[in-house]
Amino acid sequence: MEQKHDPTKPRFFIDKRGNWFQDGIKIQHRLTYLYNNKLLSRDEEGRYYLDEGSGKLYIEVEDTPFVVKMVDKKGDDFYIILNDKTKEKLDLHTLSINPENIPYAKIKDGEFDARFLRPAYYEFMKYLKKEDDNYYIMSKGAKYVLKRIP
Repeated sequence: MEQKHDPTKPRFFIDKRGNWFQDGIKIQHRLTYLYNNKLLSRDEEGRYYLDEGSGKLYIEVEDTPFVVKMVDKKGDDFYIILNDKTKEKLDLHTLSINPENIPYAKIKDGEFDARFLRPAYYEFMKYLKKEDDNYYIMSKGAKYVLKRIP
């Protein structure tokens, strides 16, 4: 049975695990998936879109378009591997945590937020300490408190 596209909704959707869907069908072709992530942008109003040259295609995002799949600690620094296969140094100043204790960080020079997936969460939680209701991490003698997201 063919699915009809609702013209009032974006054709693209990204779920909270970083999976992409087009017209309700999961994008499984790896190169298409990576290409879409590479083209992802935000407009002045904060809406996500793709632009392949023929205009903006808006995207509905369940939580964050990018997710942290793995955390790697090297010395006092943390590196994260994202769902688009890129690796970057974690900016500890940008860490936050939601009411379900799921950490988030700013990535791509602060342009996007990324949610930690369960394996990255478990690895990262090894380094977090709890004080009262706050989580923090120590690095290079500095204390970084994860900001609470309401």
